[in-house]
Amino acid sequence: MHCLDLRRINVEEWMQGCKKVILQHGSRPYVLTITRRGKLILTAADTQLDTESPASKADPIGKA
Repeated sequence: MHCLDLRRINVEEWMQGCKKVILQHGSRPYVLTITRRGKLILTAADTQLDTESPASKADPIGKA
């Protein structure tokens, strides 16, 4: 693919109903978030995010 031939990716299909996904770019993880208003936010993630189990990410107080 040539640099000028841009691919179009449907984010809603790609994220499969999730509001957050982790994107791996080289050795660095990033979090792509869809906000309540439908905007996209890409932030550098803590490197532990991709290795934690879903249970360990839960809010220990239960207010998440």
